[in-house]
Amino acid sequence: MDFRDLVRQRRSTRAFLPEPVSSELLTRVVSDASHASSALNMQPWEIHMVLGVERERLSRKLLRHYRERQITCAPGAVRPLPEHFLARARECAEGMTPLILQMGKQFKEYINEGSLNFYGAPAAALIFLDEAFPPERMVDVGVFTGYFLLAAACHGLGSCPIGLVRAYEDVVKDHLNIPESKVLAIAVAVGKPDPTAPINSFQSARAPLTELVRWVP
Repeated sequence: MDFRDLVRQRRSTRAFLPEPVSSELLTRVVSDASHASSALNMQPWEIHMVLGVERERLSRKLLRHYRERQITCAPGAVRPLPEHFLARARECAEGMTPLILQMGKQFKEYINEGSLNFYGAPAAALIFLDEAFPPERMVDVGVFTGYFLLAAACHGLGSCPIGLVRAYEDVVKDHLNIPESKVLAIAVAVGKPDPTAPINSFQSARAPLTELVRWVP
């Protein structure tokens, strides 16, 4: 596939088929993504790939803590955001809501509980950074994550980056026996998209470049 087609057609998958994805295929995805650039080639990202039954166990624990803590992924929940960011979030939510309703779900329930259930994906990539690195190296993890999403699409897999899991980092570390010195950067749900799920037909709009780029001649 042409690179321009890949980046334009790739979208976040929020409903997956239950069939497993082989570790061989996931290894190829990670191998491709590992070509991402990083400062001094330190490649500081660490990936914990949680599969099948173990992924389901982790989700059950995350959902239990979500119902106790009620920490959500609502934009602006931590600090106020500029209005143009909130407007984009509202537009996205308004586009997804009727599709989620078709599936018999409510928007808030589907997005929050769905995130912590990795939208039913058979695999979840949990990407960590060692706390020995300065916070600036999260940039490298972000570059790797972008490569990972595109590599998954190139191999015929759907994916969805999930930030809400970070709010339950302690649960993840405890369940997977991950050292306290590791910082959870992001999670990515990975698997084969469910072609019958209405939500998977959604594609968000892109902001005009005039809002994103300031030219300094």
